[in-house]
Amino acid sequence: MMPTPRTHRFRLILAAVDFSRQSAKALRYAAAIGRTCGGRVRVLHALDPLLTAAAARAYSERGLIEDTDAELRRFVGATLGAAAAQDVDVSIVAGTARRVLTSESRRHHADVVVMGTQGRGGFAKAFFGSTTEALLRRYHGAVMVVPPACPNPGRGWPGGMMVAAIGDGPHRRAMTSAAARTADVFGGWISVTSLDLAPRAVRTARAHLTVLPLPDAARLRTFRQGTAAYRFVCGARGPVMVVRTGRAIGHVQLATRAA
Repeated sequence: MMPTPRTHRFRLILAAVDFSRQSAKALRYAAAIGRTCGGRVRVLHALDPLLTAAAARAYSERGLIEDTDAELRRFVGATLGAAAAQDVDVSIVAGTARRVLTSESRRHHADVVVMGTQGRGGFAKAFFGSTTEALLRRYHGAVMVVPPACPNPGRGWPGGMMVAAIGDGPHRRAMTSAAARTADVFGGWISVTSLDLAPRAVRTARAHLTVLPLPDAARLRTFRQGTAAYRFVCGARGPVMVVRTGRAIGHVQLATRAA
């Protein structure tokens, strides 16, 4: 008897939304991942604590949450369409964006977190910080970042072709394995290139997704890796999936047989 075939998938895709155009684009990519990998999309919005405190003084925190929930659902419907929005879960959590996103990603054991970035630099970035960079520094799960220059996902995205940006060193084999597992989840194939040549390789191969594997490391090294990954993403023109070696990428499930 032939063994039952196995497939990989993302069960939970967490999309960070702040009502910006960039987060709308990230939400479209999260929905595309859900369609490709058969996973459930959960939209997460962080409710600013200063706004919550002001609302509590003005009328009520509960009223603010209800209004934000309604606005978030309208945003999801306008971004994905009414039919697709029905299959999306919505979650609002009070707190700063970086803390909410990190804690909720861990609490829900998200298979992948999808978010955009404005790629801010200079004083604005130093003063306000970057939620994207903070997540890459602290979260060990898969994170897909959609940079500003990235177009919306096309039909059939990622289209089977992906590029893995692999650095030199003793972890090269583990990073290549992590990239291959990522491609397996998407049901596509991957082309491995040097980290330094990755931008050119992506343009040449017309890949629709770049996979950036990082060696799993202790806290301090992870912090530095997150900053380097953020810089890489800000210079990209397409979505970048940041994954960690030694970490589970997606879930294995037995494929159902036709009756």
